[in-house]
Amino acid sequence: MNRRRSPPARVEDAPPGAEDALKQARERLEDREARLNAILDTAVDGIITIDESGIIESVNAATQRIFGYQPDELLGQNVRLLMPEPDRSRHDGYLSRYLQTGEARIIGIGRETEALRKDGTRFPIDLAVSQFYSGGRRLFTGMVRDISDRRRAEEEARRRREELSHAARLSTIGELSSGIAHEINQPLTAIVSFSEACLRMLRSGDSDSDKLENVLEQIAAQGQRAGQITRQLRRLARKAEREHEQVDINRMVCDVLALVKNELETSNIALHLDFDESLPPVECNRIQLEQVVLNLVRNAMDALADVEPLARELSVRTGSGSDSGIVLEVEDSGGGLGDSGPERVFETFFTTKPDGLGMGLAISRTMIEDHGGRLWASQGAGGAVFHVAIPIHGRAAS
Repeated sequence: MNRRRSPPARVEDAPPGAEDALKQARERLEDREARLNAILDTAVDGIITIDESGIIESVNAATQRIFGYQPDELLGQNVRLLMPEPDRSRHDGYLSRYLQTGEARIIGIGRETEALRKDGTRFPIDLAVSQFYSGGRRLFTGMVRDISDRRRAEEEARRRREELSHAARLSTIGELSSGIAHEINQPLTAIVSFSEACLRMLRSGDSDSDKLENVLEQIAAQGQRAGQITRQLRRLARKAEREHEQVDINRMVCDVLALVKNELETSNIALHLDFDESLPPVECNRIQLEQVVLNLVRNAMDALADVEPLARELSVRTGSGSDSGIVLEVEDSGGGLGDSGPERVFETFFTTKPDGLGMGLAISRTMIEDHGGRLWASQGAGGAVFHVAIPIHGRAAS
């Protein structure tokens, strides 16, 4: 442990025997200090002690490894040397405010922040600060842990999760291809029919402006319908950006349901919607939330495959949840959760489908948790109910 040196104490006119006692006490003190320094210098975390002015009084060996400074380059320097802006300019003010008010913002609390190496690179750290008194002086000790490796591992895990999520979306789009083709073909067929009607009117000389305007309005409406479906597909197919945006949850659910409209009709599934129109926008990653809703709806449709056609019902509800959040529920009239239970269905690779991968619900739960929310299942009156609860102001993208 490297520290600023203090002048040795002087002993004058000591009584007989006191010199031996003092020598023994000094040896014990030196032994204790040597043991303490050995512990501090083998610590993985950087340990830095400063005085009330922010001047560094001691550092351990790990501090040199973490920051790249030699001990004599740090001793006697203000600790703000190890901080990037804006903390570097603000640190003395933070310390002065604490000494005046006693209001702790870091001391005894700890936080994640950034530090600055000698070469100028910024890096993430866990910082814990405590105070103690020595010789009537107040000192502060900071424990610094370099978490660069942890952040890289988290980033790599996030990247792999996003790749897996993207692959799942592309797989879902492939499964929906026939229904989507039908949904796009309908407005395209209507556009062709209306265009031919316009041509017939023009060729016959019947160019009534009101009739032409009405037909052209129909062409425009059908074109917008086809464009909406195409935009929805393109959004699902691309990789999700991390930025969050304000999303109308009810509108978003309707956009997703438009992709499965044809399948719902051909499968004789009765769709019931119960939306709370007073809900505020949700701050979320739109693509991820759309993927969750699409996955829950598709699972519900699969659960209804073995149900009598007249008994196939799918309900989607939105409403206010606890803690000023929003709740989305998808319920089917299928066979329910069965023996699998409400938690096992979220296990990776668990599936009840013959050709299922068992990834959809696991991915969906992770994405909702990334938003600071929850995804869980329960047994409904007839089938299964999946609940999504998310805060209005979701967890910031990272």
